[in-house]
Amino acid sequence: MDPESLRNLYMHFPYPPYFGSPIVDENLQAYRFSSVAKAAAENPDRFLVALGGGSRVLAAAQLRRTDHLSNHFGIEVATVSNEAFVTDGAAENYQAFKLLLQELRMKAEKRNVTFVTATAASQAFQWIRALEDAGFRYADGFRHVTCPGDADYSEFFARKDLVIRDLVESDYDEIEYGFLNVPYPNHLLHEPEFDKRAVAALYVKRFREVNERVGKVFVGELNGQFAAALNGIIDRDLKESTGLVVNHLSQGIIVHPRAASKGVALSLIAYRHAWYAEQGMKLGYFGSNINNLPMIRGLEKLRAKHVGIEISMMLRLKGGQ
Repeated sequence: MDPESLRNLYMHFPYPPYFGSPIVDENLQAYRFSSVAKAAAENPDRFLVALGGGSRVLAAAQLRRTDHLSNHFGIEVATVSNEAFVTDGAAENYQAFKLLLQELRMKAEKRNVTFVTATAASQAFQWIRALEDAGFRYADGFRHVTCPGDADYSEFFARKDLVIRDLVESDYDEIEYGFLNVPYPNHLLHEPEFDKRAVAALYVKRFREVNERVGKVFVGELNGQFAAALNGIIDRDLKESTGLVVNHLSQGIIVHPRAASKGVALSLIAYRHAWYAEQGMKLGYFGSNINNLPMIRGLEKLRAKHVGIEISMMLRLKGGQ
């Protein structure tokens, strides 16, 4: 295999981490390829490349252990990650994708993995078909949107009944209560291995991690009571490598039952956006589960622009489907 062909695949792959983004350029694509190459060097036996006629590189992907889920739940969870594939619609693409994903599945089986997850841009029809043929099934969907960094959303958080403050220790109990007592669109909750209380504890752990060393947590008090909490994270590795200030897509929000449907989530998102702008962010990336209509409508109030739909898929390797 020609290493330059592999690099060329990633440099021209149209669905990068921020797919559809106006900030995508050669620097961002090169950063992604360097990240992929580093991950492949760490676990070369889990990185696969599919070749077509003339040794043309058609696809590449890696099977990566999902540490935070595997460690927390005591079962092996992995993900199809760092993927890139040609998108010209040629007939040979699909067969190459199918073979690559079947090989990744066999590697997961040998490692006693219970679940393998994958995500795909909704327009990547050949890749999604190949995932389905490898046994993956639709699990969830996420709508990505973007907002300009200099947008003024102060009208959404300038409320007399709302105070936005930093997180304190007692808020963790409120966050856990919120996750346990409001409908939360996480496909893991539909699998018996992922107990709801354990899932809630994992989210609380994420808020603690953000608060203590990753970013900032914004807490909203409505009429003097805890109402909601929202993570704010700038992608540090991306900033250090490229100079781009981009919010991390691994976000998190929870609204307490006492504050449901009272506009607190939108207020926190608007307030966080101003904080992102202070960090130098020029364009923000947010989103919502595709079944969360109130959040979708709220983001539309912020005049957010559609970027794409991301499909989440899951493969169960043990215990039936």
